[in-house]
Amino acid sequence: MRHLSTVDLEVEQVSGVTIVHFPQEVDAVNAAAIRERVLRLLNSGVTEMHLDLTGTRFLDSAGIHIIVRAHGRSTALRVPLSAAIPEEGTVRRVFELTGLSRLVPTTIGPPRPSSTTGTAASRPCSTARARARGRKPRR
Repeated sequence: MRHLSTVDLEVEQVSGVTIVHFPQEVDAVNAAAIRERVLRLLNSGVTEMHLDLTGTRFLDSAGIHIIVRAHGRSTALRVPLSAAIPEEGTVRRVFELTGLSRLVPTTIGPPRPSSTTGTAASRPCSTARARARGRKPRR
């Protein structure tokens, strides 16, 4: 029997978007519980999901795996998935170095509900901005 660490993830609905607030640290200790909760939410029929990592200070390979799995499941279910990351720090660096910001639409800073689309809106990360201008992202 597999033991899942208990993790209290704050989940909220804002304008039809399910926002999942990740904890300060995401690592092998709590990743299985977070992954199961995120996938369960996706399977429950949400119409859009936003992963809020703006309060996360540490994200290891187990955390990367959560986001990749969520992307795969959301793609299969045709549920839009996006993420918000801190303006600075290791989580932003992990997203840029691993290419997560190219896999999952990523914004910088806390999500704010958009009054026109109902989706969470923030500034796109530098990788997304570079792609929009037709350039390669800086490394």
